[in-house]
Amino acid sequence: MRYLLISLIFLLLSCGYPDIDNVPDFKDLELSEEEILDYCSSINTSKKNIENCIKDYNSKK
Repeated sequence: MRYLLISLIFLLLSCGYPDIDNVPDFKDLELSEEEILDYCSSINTSKKNIENCIKDYNSKK
């Protein structure tokens, strides 16, 4: 009986979480200069590639 009660409580509480379909697409997200530098530094290692990444991001605005 105890496990049934715990299972019911867990089931009721878990229904409140949003679905994966509710996640925004982040297409219109504006990044600061520092965030752009962090992003480009994490995916590129050479300074030339980082500069190209920053230019590409800024040209998409």
